[in-house]
Amino acid sequence: MNHHQSHHRFQVYIRGIILIGFTLLMLKLLLTGDMVNFIAPKMMPFIYFAIVVFLILGVVQIWRSGSKKQADLYCDCGVDHSQPSSPFRTFFVYLLFIIPIITGFLFPEVVLDSSVVAKRGFKSFSTVGTESTETGTEKAEAYLNDPEAYMKELDESVGDKVAESSNIPDVPLEHPEGFEIQERPEEFYAQLEKEMLEMETIKFTEDNYIAMTTIIDQNPEKFVGKKVEILGFVFREHDFEDNQFVIARFGLSCCVADASVFGTLASYPDAQKFGDDQWVKLSGTLTTANYQDWTLPSIDVSSIEAVDQPETPYVYESY
Repeated sequence: MNHHQSHHRFQVYIRGIILIGFTLLMLKLLLTGDMVNFIAPKMMPFIYFAIVVFLILGVVQIWRSGSKKQADLYCDCGVDHSQPSSPFRTFFVYLLFIIPIITGFLFPEVVLDSSVVAKRGFKSFSTVGTESTETGTEKAEAYLNDPEAYMKELDESVGDKVAESSNIPDVPLEHPEGFEIQERPEEFYAQLEKEMLEMETIKFTEDNYIAMTTIIDQNPEKFVGKKVEILGFVFREHDFEDNQFVIARFGLSCCVADASVFGTLASYPDAQKFGDDQWVKLSGTLTTANYQDWTLPSIDVSSIEAVDQPETPYVYESY
């Protein structure tokens, strides 16, 4: 066996190890439950498929690297067609794949927090498109019913902000091929709004957080006087009053790249007791407040308590 053949076999072996490494990393995230910090649960079938494929390809590569059948690697014409690249280039290329595996095992998963919210800014569905002369409701409707506009907003704003943050783990920032943003199911929202108006106390849960927040943002006057119970983390803009904060959660449609902040303004006399990123559970009464010339829903807090961050800090679109 000449030097080039040995070098090629070693590279095939390294590729197999890298594939096995990604397989183990994904398996680790699944077993620890941390996978939901990177992608929405509805994307899990793709992860299961990727684990199986990566494992098979990794085993095949390692087997090929040790096979004595040179026909698998070279033709039988008697000429070595391999064109080995420079050692530095080869090392750099493989390093791009090895670093994510190492960091995935060595460093803890970090949850998005107010540092990302601060870069994007507090935004309610009622305030989308402030440069337009349309009403807040019309803007929200146009935003939610136009998937292309939604994707443009995410690509130009949220994706960039998340990528720039120093508090985010190394994760893919692109949608998988064929992924499409779901349009809002009108019947679902209409039925849920009707149920909310009939509730004595509106309780935000993991499954309905995004939908309920969106409905209240669009029609805050309808819900004035309603009691609410909600869990989230504290965030403040620089121009908030001392008694104001936002109780918010990050919502994922597909993956961390499209993370959006879903929050509701709240007021509490002792709000300063709770710092940014502190998770709280509060109850109160819905009212409205003016912020930057917009009428937003707001919660007059009657009781609030600090709580631990939930095991699943993100909420997901679920219809």
